[in-house]
Amino acid sequence: MSKKQLVMDHILMEIENGKILQGQRLPSCRKLAADLGINKITVNKAYEELEESHLVYSIPCGGFYLIRRHTEPFTSNAIVDFKTVRLEENLIPYREFNHVINTSVDRHHEDLFNYECSSGYLPLRRELKKMFENDGIYAQTEQILVTSGAQQAISLVFQAIFRNCSRKLLVEVPTYGLVLELADRLGIPMVGIPRSKDGYDLRQLGTIFKSGDVEAFYVVPRHQNPTGFTFDESTKRHVADLSQRYGIRIIEDDYLSDLGSKKNALPIHYYDTKKSTIYIRSFSKTFMPGIRIGAAVLPEDLANDIIQLKKLMDINTSQLPQAALQLFIQSGMYDKHNLNIRRSYERKLRIARRIMESLAPPRLYWHVPEHGIFLWLILPPGIAASVLEERLKQKGILINTAADCYLDAYCASEQGSTASDIPSRAVRLCISGVSFDELDAIAVILREILDMSCTSA
Repeated sequence: MSKKQLVMDHILMEIENGKILQGQRLPSCRKLAADLGINKITVNKAYEELEESHLVYSIPCGGFYLIRRHTEPFTSNAIVDFKTVRLEENLIPYREFNHVINTSVDRHHEDLFNYECSSGYLPLRRELKKMFENDGIYAQTEQILVTSGAQQAISLVFQAIFRNCSRKLLVEVPTYGLVLELADRLGIPMVGIPRSKDGYDLRQLGTIFKSGDVEAFYVVPRHQNPTGFTFDESTKRHVADLSQRYGIRIIEDDYLSDLGSKKNALPIHYYDTKKSTIYIRSFSKTFMPGIRIGAAVLPEDLANDIIQLKKLMDINTSQLPQAALQLFIQSGMYDKHNLNIRRSYERKLRIARRIMESLAPPRLYWHVPEHGIFLWLILPPGIAASVLEERLKQKGILINTAADCYLDAYCASEQGSTASDIPSRAVRLCISGVSFDELDAIAVILREILDMSCTSA
């Protein structure tokens, strides 16, 4: 028996005896070499062969880690959920929220349980005005509308813009699936432009704008759902310039802006000198997921119409959570809480990227951003995301197939190639609610893709 095989057999025995658990780091090359009395280079070669067999994965300067064994299913009470967008349990600020709710009731109980202005709780709108100014969004308090989540803001904006308009809504391809469904239900015709890691073909965007067929453009510049792509500043400036040149209304969904981006990154709204852009932000993803609060900065020519629609829809968003959010921001707790979330997500993304770099099978397109919550995959040709979803579900892993993020009649374009089956191969993984201990499930997903690739070859 070779010394390299001796090392491999030793590691396999340690795994079988439960001394090395899934996700756990293997002994360092130096330590195992000393324990077995062999050269550490031999140990490293053995580890590399185990990696080639997809039993372990390596992290540069961080050692080798055991992947969950292929035959080892997740137990029924250990579901790893990459499908749902939610906060991890230990990141939800229960005690802080309880404090601001009680304090708000104590201070403002005379006002919080009556009907309020449809625009939202005035102290919160004043607080948001200051927050937005720090992010390069300048508007009057009267232009800020508080909504029951960003989804309601998008719905109100669509209704206001397209109520008496037969022109089209331009959307990114792919884009947020519920927006496509909403526009379809409202009878709004749509046209798409491909979104890639590098942005758009700006010539194509200019041609679409110039055609006169488009009334508004729904765009998610940062941490896009489902891809996780983020624009650079040049692209945002070009989008703003083109929209002003051709009179196209920008609907900027900046729902995850609080999760960070490159230094000095600004919204499209900042570059829009005519201030016709509608800016939308969510607080559900960072504050409390079940407390549905969003906000929109409205252009002066649409503000009254949208606020009236809000009044007709639900009169006003509940004031108690608005008051709690206002105090949460004012006290500095929001910034502190948001920093904790951002650091947690960025660390998860770094781990995910290392696993991808080590184990991604051939012909799998993948993108792991520096910030945000989404990983984006386009499976190799011949592998359907729906089949992968069912196979992983048997192992206790939930993923999100992303065909509903594409226009039905659109022939998708990804990374310079054109293929009508790309929507059926698209997968979004959300890391926000997955714990650090569960991230090794990404390696299981990659192993399953590899097995399916070998089968279909």
